Amino acid sequence: MTERNIKLNSLKDWKELIDDKTLQVAVIGIGRIGLPTSLMISKRGYQTYGIDIDPVRVEKVNQGGGNPPIPFVLDEPDLPEALEKVTSEGRLLATTNFEKYAALADILLICVPTPVTEQKIPDYSIINDVVEEIGSLQKELKNKVIIFEPTLGPNYVEKQGIPTIEQRSGLEVNEDFWVASCPERANPGYIMENLVSVPRIVGGSNEFTNNLVSYFYETVFGVKIITVGNPRTANSIKLIENIFRAVNIAFANEISQLMRRLNIDYMEVLKGAKTKYNFLPHYPGPGVGGPCLPSNPYYLIDDGYKVSFTPNLVRVATEINQRQPSHITELIFEGLNKIGHPIAGTPIAFLGVSYKANVKDIQISSALPIIGDLKDYNASLKLYDPFYTRESVAGLKVAPDYKFIKQNYPIVVVHTDHDEFQSEQFKEFLKECKDLKVLIDCHNIYDYDELPRNIYYIGVGRPLKYLE
Repeated sequence: MTERNIKLNSLKDWKELIDDKTLQVAVIGIGRIGLPTSLMISKRGYQTYGIDIDPVRVEKVNQGGGNPPIPFVLDEPDLPEALEKVTSEGRLLATTNFEKYAALADILLICVPTPVTEQKIPDYSIINDVVEEIGSLQKELKNKVIIFEPTLGPNYVEKQGIPTIEQRSGLEVNEDFWVASCPERANPGYIMENLVSVPRIVGGSNEFTNNLVSYFYETVFGVKIITVGNPRTANSIKLIENIFRAVNIAFANEISQLMRRLNIDYMEVLKGAKTKYNFLPHYPGPGVGGPCLPSNPYYLIDDGYKVSFTPNLVRVATEINQRQPSHITELIFEGLNKIGHPIAGTPIAFLGVSYKANVKDIQISSALPIIGDLKDYNASLKLYDPFYTRESVAGLKVAPDYKFIKQNYPIVVVHTDHDEFQSEQFKEFLKECKDLKVLIDCHNIYDYDELPRNIYYIGVGRPLKYLE
């Protein structure tokens, strides 16, 4: 490979590469975050290589989406069209060949998943493999920038990532290569929009790295850049902003249960409380799901243990959110008891399995433990989710639509607040379901006056109410 004449610590040379679009970027991991990121970079005119270990995904990307397409592609507005355009123009090439295409790139942008194990310990095995491979580039790593976008414990990059790369490559950070953390902050379902609107946090291995990476993100995504002193601070920001939400949702989940026992409607409490200038409302639900809120606390807890500190509030809040699906199961039992039906054999319509509205994703979805509970009690369960029609979820076939509810289903559980379940069409349909006796509303999305009469309504944090 021909070595570029980039002067060490010459921001001017790097800016020229960025400005004249001769910069090449390898995005390692082309999943829910990595693929949209690759698209945005290639749309700006940069040759981009999407590196992934999944040959099927690589093939689908190179086909411009594939048929059937990669599932999450359909969740993201504008992504299918953008993917087809940049692949047809040759600006985005997906590949499984790490060594060749990582060597060609000037920037290595890591976007691999960092899940949590069943023991609630961060699983860094995938990113550890990536770091090892980057280090194995050895002299080809010289004058490259490595950017970490995944959610990581505060100290991972500086205590594990950089030392591994240095040891494997024989090179030295800030002398031969540069490293920054720029954790992704996008919301599934809005990723393409968020990439060009949400400010980015950049924490580099030195000031030069901060300036270089900030200029790259500013140029490509056109967003405001907030620079911080080091990677550990950048990673902490990502964790804290999500843990803040998780802790406040736990507060809402716990207090809403208390309000319900006190025969108080928590939604009415929130309506009043949020009129005060310093109150920030968070809402109860069936539990937290997805790749961030259920797992992010454990990255902080794990790093805390390493310095002999336990963030107890974070730990307890996480446990409260984990117990919330069991509370939903209790509400289902309450509804069944009210109408005198046993759990075993009673037809139950379960609507929505995704962890959040309007996306196809069951990653740590609260639907799964609830469905598991109901199956353990031999409930006659039927699922519907507009994003999973005719597929299997939790060992059950998902119905093609919700029309089956008319067929002697006395209890309906609305788990996910998809737009379809909030539509006027759906609410009018419920009024046609003469066998419906109980509605479980896991996100409190319905007003009493828009629902059928002569049914029991059960919300989260709302007293059971018979609608006459």
